[in-house]
Amino acid sequence: MKKIYFALSGALAALASCETASVPGIDRAPERGVEVRMFINDTTANSATVETLNDSTWVITITGGDPYIFMKGLEMDVPSQNKAFAFEYMAENTIDKTQVFFADKDQNVDIENSVFGASAPATEEWTPYSIRLTKQLSASGWGKEGETMRLDLGETIVKGSRIHIRNIVMRELNDKEQAEEDAENAAAAEKEEYEQGIKDYLNASWNSEVSSVSVSSDEVRISGTVSGEGEFFLAEIPLFEDIFSMKTMPQEYRHEITSASFDVTVPRKTVYEKTDTTAGAGYDRLLSKWAVYKSGADGDELVSSAKYAADDIFDKGPGLERIDLTGQKKGLGGIVNNGLLESDIVELGLKSATINIIPTLILNTVQTGGYTVPYIYEGTTYYVDESYLTANIDAPVRTASKYGVSVAGIILMQLTGSEMSAIVRHPDYTDGVFTMPNMTTPEAVNAYAACMEYLSERYSKSDMRISHWIIHNEIDGGVHWTNMGADVLVATYMDTYLKSMRLVYNIAHQYDANSQVFVSLAHGWTTPAGGGWYRVVDVLDLLNGFSAAEGDFYWAPAYHSYGTSLSDPVVWKDNNALFSMDTPYVTMKNLEVLDKWVQTPENMYKGSIMRKVWLSEAGVGSGVPDDVKNDVYPEDLLAQQAAGFAYCWIKINGLDGIEALQWHNWMDNASEGALLGLRKYADGVHNAAPKPVWTTYQKAGTSEESSYFESQGYQKTVGDDWGIKAVE
Repeated sequence: MKKIYFALSGALAALASCETASVPGIDRAPERGVEVRMFINDTTANSATVETLNDSTWVITITGGDPYIFMKGLEMDVPSQNKAFAFEYMAENTIDKTQVFFADKDQNVDIENSVFGASAPATEEWTPYSIRLTKQLSASGWGKEGETMRLDLGETIVKGSRIHIRNIVMRELNDKEQAEEDAENAAAAEKEEYEQGIKDYLNASWNSEVSSVSVSSDEVRISGTVSGEGEFFLAEIPLFEDIFSMKTMPQEYRHEITSASFDVTVPRKTVYEKTDTTAGAGYDRLLSKWAVYKSGADGDELVSSAKYAADDIFDKGPGLERIDLTGQKKGLGGIVNNGLLESDIVELGLKSATINIIPTLILNTVQTGGYTVPYIYEGTTYYVDESYLTANIDAPVRTASKYGVSVAGIILMQLTGSEMSAIVRHPDYTDGVFTMPNMTTPEAVNAYAACMEYLSERYSKSDMRISHWIIHNEIDGGVHWTNMGADVLVATYMDTYLKSMRLVYNIAHQYDANSQVFVSLAHGWTTPAGGGWYRVVDVLDLLNGFSAAEGDFYWAPAYHSYGTSLSDPVVWKDNNALFSMDTPYVTMKNLEVLDKWVQTPENMYKGSIMRKVWLSEAGVGSGVPDDVKNDVYPEDLLAQQAAGFAYCWIKINGLDGIEALQWHNWMDNASEGALLGLRKYADGVHNAAPKPVWTTYQKAGTSEESSYFESQGYQKTVGDDWGIKAVE
């Protein structure tokens, strides 16, 4: 699964940035200090074998997914000035990423302070590689005699590939690295100042306000009040502008205020000529937010928070009712048109599902390949790949809609696909599976909006409906799953993310007033789920803060409540999941934490309506692919997986704040690294045969649940951990 991959990729990053000491040609002054030599432990590698050639050279052979190695315990304390992990390497294949994990004497790793490194190209010559550990090293306190380190060796795995490593050291930064460090520190200070500006904005008390924004078919109406002395005006902040960087408001965004109470109406559609590349770009003010400013000699002063339209949006849809999931919480993640969908919907009693939506596979800025159907949005012609939609989205969504299944589309900004991918990629993207959408230019915003306008209209029909939208993937792990650069501070990140949410929400609500958006979150809570990740509690607090400041809208958490170990079916024994609002993680064990969070008034939509959680990607594993020996699944792990689900189901079905579970994965997939499927491998041997958990899933929520669970002894297997627990 994803978390397995990301750990692997991190270790590679550490390698890639590493540069060894005592190697000819390296820019390092010998008098800089004592280097601490490090040695690979050749007995504790994962998905790799280690051959020791001498006391400073090793050959690592990759044998499977998630390869990593451990160093032996440090032979001495690392001097405080030694902040570079460095070595030389040769590699038969590119190491796409690395990640360093600090570890104690017993190899327990510090997940929160892990460090990613750059890619390491394939090379037949000894090549220096280093990674600067300054910030994380300080935060972790690592470096005592006896402590160890884990190095993960890549996400793109070639089994049998060999990596040579020699001369591993912890040393001082060389001149080049120190210059990079100094530049980063200066940039970090600017980031901190910008971040603080966002926080100040969210916490400010304003004397003036925009009280309402409504959008009709052809106009936008903005009402509010101003207070104090001076010359005030109403300002539009288009979605592609940055309110925190705008010191003087352009004339085209200014609208006159003539009294203390104002009511301004403007045309809904306009044209903004911002740059040579976007001259004449049409724009729908449905997407803008509006604020009060006061004119000044040295610039314009923001004197209110900025408000979006949210509920009062012109409805041009067919008037679809919300799909009621009361008492029908079973769903499926990642539906596809594979011949089993209809029968599983019926036999399992499914009422919710998710489906991946990749805009760059749907829309293009040029007519090429399958992108042949013209679609005009705000004066620009785009091209749709109808054949892709018909085969990959229409068919499964039609099948789901036939049975009243509530489908959520997961918006994933892929880095490849049509020419549009270069436009919608965030300008600060550095690395990661997907990108945060580019919300900085009219061209990029319009391309994204065009795709969502097309999709919202197409899938707002009773016989082919996407009723909800999940905005990107595991955004608390933005560095990996929704990347907009390295070391982006959380409020800065969330300001851009909120723009993406608002775009989807406002466009979808034109066609389906009951549509909803979800924020996609991994299983971290007060502890980040990975190195460089954010705390989920901070993400949720900022969502609340932006909603309070800029107008509340109906969003909810889409949680990925996997166990700390994805493959371990004994989820009730997860020591990182506590029945406390301060728990490090929220997994299938302590879903009560999510339930309590959504039932707390300050977290509710407009203070009274619960933001019910979808467990949009969650499941219980039955071991790892290597457990399937000679194509035979271990019966004990299959039985434990079924018991693990039964344990979770008792919670899910009894917690009002959990609206639905979309089980992941439908079928086992070797590339995920964990056997999470309701069905076995969809190959010529196993033919997607149902696992015991499939039958347990079928019985759950039916009149047969109690007798079946009892006959299988699930409560006895789980023991005292069975049932819903109180949260501190």
